[in-house]
Amino acid sequence: MSQERFDHFMTRALYGPSGYYTSPRPILGARGDFTTTPKLTKELARSIAKWITTQWSHFDSALPVIELGPGDGTLAADIREELSFFQRRKLRYHLVEISPHLRGRQQERIGSKAQWHATLTEALNSTGPAALIISNEFFDAFPVRIFRKIPSSFEELFLDSSLNETWQEAHPLPQSNLFDHNWNEGQRIEIAESIHQWMKDELSALKRGKILTIDYGGSAKENYHRRPAGTLRAYFHHQLLLPPEAYQNPGHQDLTFDLNFDDLVSWGKELDFTASPLLTQADFCPNAGLSGADEAFKVLEQSRSWI
Repeated sequence: MSQERFDHFMTRALYGPSGYYTSPRPILGARGDFTTTPKLTKELARSIAKWITTQWSHFDSALPVIELGPGDGTLAADIREELSFFQRRKLRYHLVEISPHLRGRQQERIGSKAQWHATLTEALNSTGPAALIISNEFFDAFPVRIFRKIPSSFEELFLDSSLNETWQEAHPLPQSNLFDHNWNEGQRIEIAESIHQWMKDELSALKRGKILTIDYGGSAKENYHRRPAGTLRAYFHHQLLLPPEAYQNPGHQDLTFDLNFDDLVSWGKELDFTASPLLTQADFCPNAGLSGADEAFKVLEQSRSWI
């Protein structure tokens, strides 16, 4: 019976020809499977607009801002509204989006006030190597490899053709600080090797600037405290599904995980990015008033060649 490594399955389920993010069905809001902070409050856009304003002096004329995975364009539209008329005239807003359906939603909301790109590299070719990058709930949709602690090492999750779990001893292991922890036997961990590769392939093209990452997750200790089954889950019509049910509707439900910010900082250092202290969303956006989410979401600023 054929077996598929979990991250390959997740890639197909989310980004394949009939994938969750490539199909035209609604995924956001009441008719979709989940919602995001920008759909609930404008306070996040207000805080990001203030952050953009504080960086203005580092740019001579036009200010290039790149938003990754901008959903239906709500955050981009609200950020523009929070900036002054003069600031909007200098703003050059770029959106990185691979979904034709979502790109259409964004164009309806923003019109001609932005440029669209398929990759960050393409966006940076347009802006030049200096820019501000916004990543709001972007990384949590990257495919992950899943490992389980065994007495002597780790084994890795595969799915058979019936989507049943099978495990194979893992060697070699991908680069992650999660393997340095003293886990209990059976503990599952998610390694976002795809993010590491994306940073090397795409983010490395940013020669001067900052990336602001807002996502649910935290440190390794936070993510896996009392969670022996790991953090992978699915959302289908706003219902939470855990493995193995999370595998059963590929292409029709979101698959996600808690972002390990420790790895994000470490992988950034490899590319000469300096990380500021990790904040909660409540620290960054004190007036959002989203109970629970304000602590579950973290905010990380990483800069390169920034004085």
